[in-house]
Amino acid sequence: MDLEKKASQQTILAVLLGIIILAGMAFLLYNQNNALHEAREQVEQEKLACRQAEARLTDLIKLSKEAPALEERKINYEQLIPADPGENLLITGIQGLADKSNTHFLGIKFDKRISKDGYEEMPIQLTFEGRYHGLLMLLDNIPKWNRAVCINEVKVLKGKEELPQIKADISAAAFYEKQGKEQK
Repeated sequence: MDLEKKASQQTILAVLLGIIILAGMAFLLYNQNNALHEAREQVEQEKLACRQAEARLTDLIKLSKEAPALEERKINYEQLIPADPGENLLITGIQGLADKSNTHFLGIKFDKRISKDGYEEMPIQLTFEGRYHGLLMLLDNIPKWNRAVCINEVKVLKGKEELPQIKADISAAAFYEKQGKEQK
C-alpha cells in the first residue's frame, strides 16, 4: 500500500506539476500576445508619424520651391504698403500716373492720418484736369499702381476751359505700416 500510495502521490504530483506548467505556459503566451499587440500598435503609430512627417517634408519642399515667388510677393507688399509715408514718392508716382494718362496733376492735399490696426491710413485729396478718357484711364491705373491707394470719392467738375476739359477732385487714401516696422 505504501507503494500504491507513493505512486498515487507521484501521479497527483505529476498532474499538479503538469497543470502548473500548463498554467505558466498559458500565462506566458497571454503576456507574449499582449506584448505583440502593443508592439503592433506602436508600429502603426510610428507608420502614421512617418506618413505625417513625409507629408510635412513634401509641403516644406514645395514651399522652398515657391520661396522666390513668395519673396517677390513680400517685396511687392512692401511697395504697396511701405514702412514710412513717403509723401514725395507718392506725389512723384501720382504725377507719373497723370502723365501716362494725359491728364494734368493740379494738386494734392494730405489730411490727418488715421491709425488702424497695424497700419496708418493717409487720406489725400487729389485734383486733376484733362479730357474725360484721360481721367478714366487715370482712375483705372491708380488701383494697378505699385502703391496701395484706395479711391473713396470722385467729383467731376467743369475744367478751366469748357468741354472737353473736365476737372476731377478725388478723395483717396494711401497706406503705410504703423510706425515703421515695429509691428513685425
